[in-house]
Amino acid sequence: MTCPPEIADVVLEILSHGVLRIRAFASAGWVEKCFVESDHLHNLPAIVGDYMPERLRYYWDVERPCFMRQVPESERRDLQPMWDKLGKLVVSHQIPPLPDLVQKRPSAVVS
Repeated sequence: MTCPPEIADVVLEILSHGVLRIRAFASAGWVEKCFVESDHLHNLPAIVGDYMPERLRYYWDVERPCFMRQVPESERRDLQPMWDKLGKLVVSHQIPPLPDLVQKRPSAVVS
């Protein structure tokens, strides 16, 4: 299925921004932050390339909150405007919630 263009635009914005964050973290030698950031981003290309509403919902309900638990709010403020846009799209496209059987992914341990 083709990803709705307005969703693809925001997902690609998050992905592009995240790659820049990884580059900055890598230049500072922050391996753990690079891991957390790449873990947050690694499934986003599939949302655009082979769109399934369930993938977007999984990112929104599981992967994004997992990332938020691992990264202090002060270090993710730059992502909030993109998440605000994406959240409105999740609602306007009426993407159904995940089934209760989907296990919430545990937070990775980062020291």
